[in-house]
Amino acid sequence: MVDSMRNNIKAIIIIGIVLIATVITLSIVLPYFKKPNSPTMSTQVNLYINSSLYSNITPEITQYQQDIINQGFTVNIYNWSNNNATNLRNHLINTTKQTSSLFGAVLIGNLPYVSFKNGSEIFPCDLYLMDLDGQWIDLDPSDGYYDNHLAGIGDIYPEIFIGRINPEPLNNLNHIAAYQNYFHRNHAYRNGTLIRSNSQLLYIDNDWSNIATAMYNDMTAYTNITMVSSNPITNDTDYKNRLTQSYEFVHVMVHSFYNQHQFGTSGDGSEGIVTFTDILNLNTQALFYNLFACSAARYKEINNLGTQYLFSNNTLALVGSTKTGGMWMNSYFYTPLRQGKVFGEAFRLWWWNPLHGPWDTDSQGMVILGDPLLTI
Repeated sequence: MVDSMRNNIKAIIIIGIVLIATVITLSIVLPYFKKPNSPTMSTQVNLYINSSLYSNITPEITQYQQDIINQGFTVNIYNWSNNNATNLRNHLINTTKQTSSLFGAVLIGNLPYVSFKNGSEIFPCDLYLMDLDGQWIDLDPSDGYYDNHLAGIGDIYPEIFIGRINPEPLNNLNHIAAYQNYFHRNHAYRNGTLIRSNSQLLYIDNDWSNIATAMYNDMTAYTNITMVSSNPITNDTDYKNRLTQSYEFVHVMVHSFYNQHQFGTSGDGSEGIVTFTDILNLNTQALFYNLFACSAARYKEINNLGTQYLFSNNTLALVGSTKTGGMWMNSYFYTPLRQGKVFGEAFRLWWWNPLHGPWDTDSQGMVILGDPLLTI
């Protein structure tokens, strides 16, 4: 009888320990594997404009504001002079508290960002401004870089999207004219005078040609897709020629530095190099880009490719990475675009995919350059 009671007590204790361990484990693991949340229903959009810039482009901002209102959004404009990214994040958080929710924000001009450190890589990380309920930790305050991202009181996924419109890293054009030209074509696209056929170019260089079919199947926003993935063909001359053709969206996979694409196996440049100057001088036709090109959207660098694409000719928005890596699991981005969601919301939902979220090092540098409130 006594032995039986002792055995029962031991069993209860063991079960209790197992349950406690399970609860602790789940509390740690589950935030990383949540199902995507439903799209935010907010209509609130914040525009942050560098205060030194606003007076130079007031007519363009006024038109842009009206265009957004015509989409059905409520718009708040802030002349922003604080260069601390934490203060900007706190302002975004306070907006969500005051309005119950915030759809997203557009940063116009030279506005603050934080750098994240992952191993030897240090890179701008706009997820910091998108995930408003996560916890961002600087394990070494002496270097000023965040190097850990936890669920905190919420999760590690973005509640809002961020888009940046800033030509000032470029030293080869007039910045005020670049802003004006960008917002003029933005308005032209919105009123239907800047148009492209419903078509996409998928351009895959050597090192990803073996997964070309899988990549093609992920291009779910378009039915008219031209895929170029044959190793002898993919080179600098062919790519530049295709950029002058009339596609709405270009998705390119090529090894890169922040200021140039390098074609050839392992990115050795043996099949040619495309520089930011090439993009400047080409009559590029596409309106949107997805740059699977390491560091091409590293917007803090002088003459980075992403910014050059954005302010050359017809471009309206692009996604790319500020570090090594780029967008995988592309259908989670392109399917919402096909459904009519704005660029930023499709990007936000992509982060929530269960296979390749914010914990993945290839994802952590992903950003939007351009207007995140456009649809294809």
